[in-house]
Amino acid sequence: MVVKPICAVDHNIHLSPEEHARLQDCFDVIYVDFSQPLSAHIKQSELLLIHTRLNHQLIREFPKCKYIGIRAHNTDYIDRRAAEELGITLTGIPQAGEHSVAEHTFALIFALSKRILQSHNNVIGGRWRDGLQPNLELYGKKLGIIGYGNIGQRVAAIGKALGMTILLAAKEGTDADGMIPLEDVLKEADIVTIHASTRAANTPLLNRERIALMKHGSMLINTARGKLVDHTALEEALECGRLFGAALDVFEVEPAVNERICLRSDVICTPHHAYYTRETLFVMNSHLIDNAIHYYLR
Repeated sequence: MVVKPICAVDHNIHLSPEEHARLQDCFDVIYVDFSQPLSAHIKQSELLLIHTRLNHQLIREFPKCKYIGIRAHNTDYIDRRAAEELGITLTGIPQAGEHSVAEHTFALIFALSKRILQSHNNVIGGRWRDGLQPNLELYGKKLGIIGYGNIGQRVAAIGKALGMTILLAAKEGTDADGMIPLEDVLKEADIVTIHASTRAANTPLLNRERIALMKHGSMLINTARGKLVDHTALEEALECGRLFGAALDVFEVEPAVNERICLRSDVICTPHHAYYTRETLFVMNSHLIDNAIHYYLR
């Protein structure tokens, strides 16, 4: 009897029967809630497939582990130093979901600019248009994009189709053609949307000083990484009326619990859901499984 290596799959990763069968061909597959106490059997896992954060203490709970596959483009879910010390191979997946994230970005932009939530609450509350301010038109507005990878490019294409002027923020210390300094984007854009990766310094890209540069009456959208925005400074800018509103799909700590900024009527929050479509999940799961099988068969 051939004993298959144990592959522990994060319970947050929902595999279809076909995807499970592909893994089961090579591994003894078990689904694990890594936030709960681990059995002795689970701790014998040689491969971990995750979509949650693992600190160095938790990684050390798996003495036989040689491979961690992360269902994300960024591998900052893991304590990389601890993994390297233990000889564990880390693998992320190619960036996926540019269409889903770009569409979600504009869903948030439309929800803010057209006052969708307020209008809905008025109607079901029997208030019709009472207290509602006029909506905003997107045509002719300036859309500032921070991060011009696959997602940023897709966002730009949608913005152009709506008749918006696109402003692209250059990376710090660069002078790319067609891009302008981040500070200029913040000063000029009516809507700023973030699609950048986490900074190596792990400090907010939009700190208090940069948020203070934003155009009066503008809005901020973040579907990238929660740590890129100083939420305290953002709340202050909303409170003083400098910004029209903000929409957040990501937070520094997730799940976000008791986030004060989420209670504001000029803020829309979604639960890190921008990428979460059947189409994108299929692509992400396929890469995750392919990487694990390739590692095993190499």
